[in-house]
Amino acid sequence: MTNPAQSVIATSVVFTQASQLDQSDTIGLFSLDDIVKQHYSFHPYAYALASSLTQEDQVSIVAACGDLPPAEYYVTELTNILVQAAKHQNGQPLRVALSGVESSSRLNRVGCELEPAETNPAMGLRGVSRYANNAHRKSFALDCEAIKRARLGKECQNIELVIPFVRTFSEAATIIDLLAEQGLCRGAQGLKVHILAELPANALLAETFLQYFDGMVVDIDVLAQFTLALDPEHEALTYLYDEQNEAVLTLLRQALKAAKKAGKPCELISRHLDDSPKLVRWLHEQDIATVIKAKA
Repeated sequence: MTNPAQSVIATSVVFTQASQLDQSDTIGLFSLDDIVKQHYSFHPYAYALASSLTQEDQVSIVAACGDLPPAEYYVTELTNILVQAAKHQNGQPLRVALSGVESSSRLNRVGCELEPAETNPAMGLRGVSRYANNAHRKSFALDCEAIKRARLGKECQNIELVIPFVRTFSEAATIIDLLAEQGLCRGAQGLKVHILAELPANALLAETFLQYFDGMVVDIDVLAQFTLALDPEHEALTYLYDEQNEAVLTLLRQALKAAKKAGKPCELISRHLDDSPKLVRWLHEQDIATVIKAKA
């Protein structure tokens, strides 16, 4: 099995000077989307809804899962990966980001036909709207079961959750309820649930969003994408990503201010720190000691 540390989308980065970064060995954010991409051969819906696959694909997935039913195989493998990653942290928090990837990114997986086609996947069923959708509910339940099993071990109760794409306060309340229904009650056995702030609404209304969560992780790149209406697949948009745009910085200030007022952590994540010396200096000026550096 692949080293669980290789499934991370981010590592902690510490500022040493105003324009310089040193990378530590600490995992900053662990992505379920990344795990599925690296460790599973089929679309996640194929494991959750194996009986809905074509006869040929059912034979394939049963053969790939060995002695275990597809759903149990998925949960068992994911549980083992999470346990290894949690132990690798030596007691430090392992923040696990639930699925937030665009549906279009999984079109090459067997079983992708089980996921409804979307006209604009970037703004479609992602994050909480996906978890609450009936088509995704069984897949969401498998992820939650794996997380719940992993956290049963005392040495793995450092696993925390990070929720992407929380569009409204109603969705914030919904995800807390959905997790509780799956046996992942915020606060139980010390479980912390953070919001992955990717949308301007998250930053603008951070003070209220933080009432539902234990902290906030701001994805600077995705925040810039939605703030400036940028399409990362459009080659003509040469200023991707413009994280140093004043509108983006204003939103970052708002999020940091709200978190400080609430007394809750607000961590930042970016894939382009090495190419953004101005952004690094700006973060340094805001007294940000660390930032999560994600894989580009």
